[in-house]
Amino acid sequence: MKKILTCTVLAGVLVAGIVTSSSLDRRADPNSQLVMTTYGVGTGTYNDLAAVSDSLTRVQGTQVRILTSDTSIGRVAPLKAGSAQFSRMGDEYYFGFEGIQDFASENWGPQDLRVVWAPMGNYGLMARTDAGIESFEDLKGKKFPRVTANTSINIKLEAYLAYGGLTWDDVEPVDVSYSDQTEALETGRLDVLFSSAYGSNLEELASTVDVDWMSMDDDSPEKMAAVNELAPMVTIGEFSGAPGMEEGESARNFAYTVPLSTYADTDEQQVYDLVKAMDENFARYENTTPSAGEFALDKVLTEPLVVPFHPGTVRYLEEQGIWTDEAEQRNNDLVERQAALKAGWDAFIGPADKDNLAQEWTAWREDNLED
Repeated sequence: MKKILTCTVLAGVLVAGIVTSSSLDRRADPNSQLVMTTYGVGTGTYNDLAAVSDSLTRVQGTQVRILTSDTSIGRVAPLKAGSAQFSRMGDEYYFGFEGIQDFASENWGPQDLRVVWAPMGNYGLMARTDAGIESFEDLKGKKFPRVTANTSINIKLEAYLAYGGLTWDDVEPVDVSYSDQTEALETGRLDVLFSSAYGSNLEELASTVDVDWMSMDDDSPEKMAAVNELAPMVTIGEFSGAPGMEEGESARNFAYTVPLSTYADTDEQQVYDLVKAMDENFARYENTTPSAGEFALDKVLTEPLVVPFHPGTVRYLEEQGIWTDEAEQRNNDLVERQAALKAGWDAFIGPADKDNLAQEWTAWREDNLED
């Protein structure tokens, strides 16, 4: 059985340093450290990052601190401020790149973000068994999470409702932070929660409350179209061995990448050395969490989808012989798109109606840029 890192072990951990040619001088400074941001302690996303980083620090030595936040802005802001270098973030890597959702504001706009490493992950809805939820249609009237300051997750939650033919008006929305969902489900304030399929917080929950994972077994065109219209970044994947599951049980649910990302101006050598270390040390951490295996070179995305890859990552993928001409063209197209977004925003923001900024920016993108 795969070892699951507990919150006690991971909380406050100082994790993996990445020694690069550009950081050798800093390594001599005992105060030097690399900083990464991600979701809260105990989430599968945090556990994966901590496990990866811990395995690397044993080899490389420089300390790295993980900063956690339940909000998309909270995960990106330290990168923008220069107080963190990398973030394992949700869809804000795309929202920030485009300057949409939470980033459609005077203080943000399009961000020059790049993907560093893009492991896929499994995510789903876990329900209290006593809530009587047998299908997605049964979510009607149930206490359903609306995660505060997290557009990325709320879009997916809306897509789940659409899969069941429902909208927010059909459920009882409960405003809750991402990390507080487990307590809310345990106390009955929620009937269902959204989470990565694996995490020590879910193990603790499943030990005290009878829970079931909902499964998207109906892949009819109508249901899939309803999902894709709201959440085009997801696919349907299958997972097993999650907290609350019996042996041999599985569930079909959302699969998408929660990539390690950074800004375009992050040192290329630093990024290259990071991805090389993650790949070469994979055997050290692949079994430390149920989902750490998704960091394997043969499982991560190796062609950009909606945000370009960082040059340091491209360089490493080229050396491995898995960077294709198609990937290069797609990457170049996305880099050009970012330049157009930035130029457009600079011209747009001055005369824009600040009370309708998001709507006007959406209209500008539709009128001036191709998808």
